[in-house]
Amino acid sequence: MTSKRIKELANVVPLKNRIIDVGCDHALLDIYMALKHEDISFLATDISENAIKNAIRNITENNLNSRIETLVTDGLAGTEVNSSDSIVISGMGTNTIIEIIKPYLDQIDNIVIQTNRDIEALREFMLENGFKINQEKIVYDDRFYVFIHFVKGILKYADVDLWLGPIIKGSDNKEYFEFLEKKYKKILSGLPDNDLKRENYKKRINVLSALIRRK
Repeated sequence: MTSKRIKELANVVPLKNRIIDVGCDHALLDIYMALKHEDISFLATDISENAIKNAIRNITENNLNSRIETLVTDGLAGTEVNSSDSIVISGMGTNTIIEIIKPYLDQIDNIVIQTNRDIEALREFMLENGFKINQEKIVYDDRFYVFIHFVKGILKYADVDLWLGPIIKGSDNKEYFEFLEKKYKKILSGLPDNDLKRENYKKRINVLSALIRRK
């Protein structure tokens, strides 16, 4: 059974001629999307040879070998990235994601990213490198996931947009804001009284409290 996370991620991915799924694991996203969209081809990459072996087995079981190509590689190394491709990277840390996409930023026109940590740093990096946020989606599937679709373009963003997201802050997901409020309160409780970060986190907690009250 396809997880809620995979289904919701698929809804964010632009339907281009080819989708490159970086860190594909068992290729569940590619299989799910290939079964729904017959006119799209896929390249599923992973640094783990065992992951690709499992991916090939799943692809074969679904008779999709002609549609989903696999490659054992580190990120996008050894691939030819075109501006017409949709890139997907889900389930890694921000630093790893940045190292993967840095050499290819000129060739990427749109990319969907879900990072496991440092989402603010990810937004900041992408915006500084000529991308804007086209879509954001919050999904709860045993934990919260944030999917962000970046496209080429320049936009000015407020500080709150970097840490919360310009689209997310207008969402009705009260539980997500409560989750973040608790997270920042926990961080705040461990900071020294004279730490300069205290005021920043206090402001964030106040913003989240206001958003929660509006829901």
